[in-house]
Amino acid sequence: MIAATLVQRDVWMRQRTQDWWDRVVGNWGQEQWVRNFRMRRETFDMLGGRRCLVLTTVCLGLICVLLLVFITLYITITPERNLLKSYKNTVEEFNQTIIRLQDKNTDLMTEKDQLKNSFSSLSQKKLELETRVNDLNAEKSQLQRSFDTLSPKKLELETELRELSKQGNASFFISSELKSWSESRQYCRDHGADLVIINTKEKQSRSNDEGKDRKQRGSRCLVLKTVCLGLICVLLLVFITLYITITAERDLLKSYKNTVEEFNHTIISLQDKNTDLMTEKDQLKNNFNSLSQKNLELETRVSNLTAEKGQREVLQRSVDALNQKKLELETRITSLSEELKKEKSKQGNLCGPVCLFKSNESKSWSESRQFCRDRGADLIIINTEEKQKHLTSFIKERVWIGLSDIENEGIMKWVDNSTLNQGFWYGGEPNNAGDEDCVELIPLDSIQNWNDLPCSEKRKGVCEK
Repeated sequence: MIAATLVQRDVWMRQRTQDWWDRVVGNWGQEQWVRNFRMRRETFDMLGGRRCLVLTTVCLGLICVLLLVFITLYITITPERNLLKSYKNTVEEFNQTIIRLQDKNTDLMTEKDQLKNSFSSLSQKKLELETRVNDLNAEKSQLQRSFDTLSPKKLELETELRELSKQGNASFFISSELKSWSESRQYCRDHGADLVIINTKEKQSRSNDEGKDRKQRGSRCLVLKTVCLGLICVLLLVFITLYITITAERDLLKSYKNTVEEFNHTIISLQDKNTDLMTEKDQLKNNFNSLSQKNLELETRVSNLTAEKGQREVLQRSVDALNQKKLELETRITSLSEELKKEKSKQGNLCGPVCLFKSNESKSWSESRQFCRDRGADLIIINTEEKQKHLTSFIKERVWIGLSDIENEGIMKWVDNSTLNQGFWYGGEPNNAGDEDCVELIPLDSIQNWNDLPCSEKRKGVCEK
């Protein structure tokens, strides 16, 4: 907005200057020319002063804004610094606490655990430092972009300052290069003016004085503008430095927070280890006390045995009594063996090259097999037709045999894990109706008397030894 206003005034000034020169060329009266010249000079002075005042006001406004930002940042930084100090104190307290805990647990910590913890912490710090370096590089790039953006603006302001300085001396100005008279006049016309016309001594002296005054005023305005730009640059530099400092302190604050959390975890783990060690210590004490008690008991027993050592006659009598009991037990075993043989013969046991006997109670297939195993046998394996005929000839009720497909459905195997080669199945069997995995033998006139049925059914079993 200010730049547009200045451009409009510049156009107006050029038009007024051109009118002035046209009137001078049109042979106006000398008094009228002097009067108009003074009025225009006062107008130029007023406009130049206003321009300088506007620029000065803008510069002071920018300085005030930067000062306000600086004060706000300072107020924001103060609590963060206090918080940073409190974190530092907390870290120191945690350091002291950890040192005390480490002093208590130094003998219980191994060098391997210490190396692992050190490696883990160094890896974590390495990652944190890498992250911090990346953040600082990003901030550096952002600041560099901001600086690159501000540099053209600074050049534009300096260019406008030079143009305004030239415009402030619009009534009289000198070309920047040495030229011929025609080139100098063309230069003045290109800038909306013409070579100066001096037709009186008063105008000569007034022109000299006015040129000096305008140069002084232009130099003062230029100095003021330069000072304002310098202050703005200094404040921008302070702002950038303060921003970098704040960023570094915030990163340091984050690192302290992470350190505090690590210390908390370390303290908790050390406390847990200390608790476990105290528990182990109590257990060791209890074990030591129990061992001490057993030691006393053993000492007492040794004393008793030493006392009994002299009682040889009592021990000899005890030995004789034990020998007598041994003879009685041997006699009892012999009689029980004979009774067992008689009982087996009553149950229909057959003994030849192999001994066959039958359980006296109905049990499941697994229970019948366990019954046989408890007696050093197993369910019978029928792998020949002669054996099938022999068993069928004396069996009078349904009994289990040692054949099943419990392990693999559809693959019949004997109890010795051999596969079935020849079967003696009843008509339509095996049919596996209702999860029938075990095989029984049915008392029939024909040797084709095998049937499959559920293993949980109750049957007596034929054992083979």
